[in-house]
Amino acid sequence: MSSKIIIKDKLEPKKLLKVAAFDNSKAVTKPHKHNGYLEIVFLSATSGKHTIDGIESPIKTPCILIIRRDSVHHWELAPPIEGFVLLVKKSFVDLSLDLEIARMVGEISKFDTIYLKENGIIPTLLEILAQEENRIVQEGLFRSLLAKVLEDIDGIEQSTSISNDLYVRFIELLNTGSTIVNNVAHYANLLCTSPQNLNAVCKKNAGNTASQLLATYIIKEAKRLIFYTNNSIAEIAFALGFSDKSNFSKYFKRYTGVTPSEFKKQNH
Repeated sequence: MSSKIIIKDKLEPKKLLKVAAFDNSKAVTKPHKHNGYLEIVFLSATSGKHTIDGIESPIKTPCILIIRRDSVHHWELAPPIEGFVLLVKKSFVDLSLDLEIARMVGEISKFDTIYLKENGIIPTLLEILAQEENRIVQEGLFRSLLAKVLEDIDGIEQSTSISNDLYVRFIELLNTGSTIVNNVAHYANLLCTSPQNLNAVCKKNAGNTASQLLATYIIKEAKRLIFYTNNSIAEIAFALGFSDKSNFSKYFKRYTGVTPSEFKKQNH
């Protein structure tokens, strides 16, 4: 037996998301882990077993296997195998302005296996995603895929409570607002509630306060502006509502551990 766990990296350095049809030559694998990405495997036809972090689960199709970053796993599947393998790096989720993507990735990552009622539209979404290179379209397809998978999880229900509605409306404001305001009271006023109540509602529904969600949104947009535009750090600071470059740099480093300039160098 090897003294080290095999580490596989099936993603090119600059590629943040990849989808491919299941390779039947990989029907049986040895224990290994992946180099810093989440793997989502959709299986529509096969049987066998999957072991992840020592826990063995039977394969009953259709199903989704979720292999988290750094988890050790292996499987024994019976050919012919039909399905898709989706690989997604953390930075793909981090750079998305759609906070629902991060929430749904968190939800799906609680499971090792999700047994689906039917294939539904999932194969079609994966087929299109396999060919798509446009980042914005990729995000929309990935979000749709996660939403369809989460529909089949027992015990997951869409709440219609006032608490959930307030949280949803707050997220919609963050996602659709043209101007970012780094002030929870501003959003509480728009939602006809108090900052304290908004913080409590967000904590209940997302595990983070409104302040933390707002900071996440600002940092995500900052990263995207740095990553995708040629704007200067000062221009980005102004666009995000900061009084000057220095305050923005301190804010960015507080949440990311690096300055905007350092982040730019790391990603270009």
